[in-house]
Amino acid sequence: MASIHIPTLMLALLSGFAMLGVQLWAAQRSRLRYLDLAVWTWGSWTLLAGFAMLTARLVVPVWVSALLGNGLIALGIVFYNEAIHRHVLGRSLPRWMWWSAPLGAWTLTAWMLTWPLALRTSAISLVFALLLCPAILVLLGPGWRGESSLRAVGLTLVAAAASLLLRSVHALTNPEEYRDLMQSSLGQGLTFLFSFICLIGAGFGFVLANFERIARRMEEMASTDGLTGCLNRMTADALLRHELERGRREGTPLAFVLLDLDHFKDVNDCHGHHAGDDALRAFAAEVRARLRASDVVGRWGGEEFGLILPATDGPGAARLVEQIREAVATLRLCDGEGHDFALTVSAGIAVAAPGGQLTADQLFMRADRALYRAKDGGRNNVQLHDSGWELGMESPAA
Repeated sequence: MASIHIPTLMLALLSGFAMLGVQLWAAQRSRLRYLDLAVWTWGSWTLLAGFAMLTARLVVPVWVSALLGNGLIALGIVFYNEAIHRHVLGRSLPRWMWWSAPLGAWTLTAWMLTWPLALRTSAISLVFALLLCPAILVLLGPGWRGESSLRAVGLTLVAAAASLLLRSVHALTNPEEYRDLMQSSLGQGLTFLFSFICLIGAGFGFVLANFERIARRMEEMASTDGLTGCLNRMTADALLRHELERGRREGTPLAFVLLDLDHFKDVNDCHGHHAGDDALRAFAAEVRARLRASDVVGRWGGEEFGLILPATDGPGAARLVEQIREAVATLRLCDGEGHDFALTVSAGIAVAAPGGQLTADQLFMRADRALYRAKDGGRNNVQLHDSGWELGMESPAA
């Protein structure tokens, strides 16, 4: 009858968790060190210590090996739960899980020391499977919408839990294969191997998920303004050129709007730069709340923002921007010393007509001239560029 040499299997698992721990340690020393890999690393080293203690029953009393081995494995699984909760939910596990899981494993192991090994194996395998459930629920719930690697981690942990449940049932139905932990047995060996090799695989998947997250953050930093969350000027300018080309192909107008907060320097001077930053964030939120999914807001610099409004003509853009202007005028903000202050915004609108040949720079210039007209008109108003005014100031290309 085919069988698996359990000491060799234990050595393979020890080697696997050691390699995972080394990889996690190396990843922490990179740009990923501030993410959640440190917690997973502690879990991997704890599991490694647990398996080492189970293997050590060859030279230490069985009760020492069982108590320390099972307790450390339970604690290692709790570390994994903690890492996943932090990564997906942004919060830690309840404190009671940290002491109840290893204490429960120790208590159960101590209580079952006189039981046949098959019953002990069935019970502790069930406990380990249950300890994986909080992480599985998080990964298959909110974590499923996160990094794609997290889905693989979730499915791998499901496989680990299922294998532990199978091991629990197999130990009950085939007690002759569980007379000793080191007994060469196909059923015991396969269920043990698959259960914990899945945990090693989940560790590699968690490393990939952290790399995915940092790559996404770097991409966001390269394309968005860190203060307001709007697109930065370089990205928005590229998108403006793209939308102009698409408007020409599809025969639709494109409106571009420049928004400039009035007397914003006075806000910084009188209320402080923290209040100014809060004002910029509040303003950006008011703008975004009124845009369609196809509309884009970018921060052109300082207190100046740009709106890219595909398939929008002049009157449509003017109605939207007037709503934004009114909403901003009703904002009531407060600085760090409890002093209230308000904001107003001026706006200039320019429209690229269907089939027109305006370049992005020319469209920007027209919106800029309309904005200056709004500023000269007393601020807190909206002006739509009309090709009929300022003809003498425009270049022939405009």
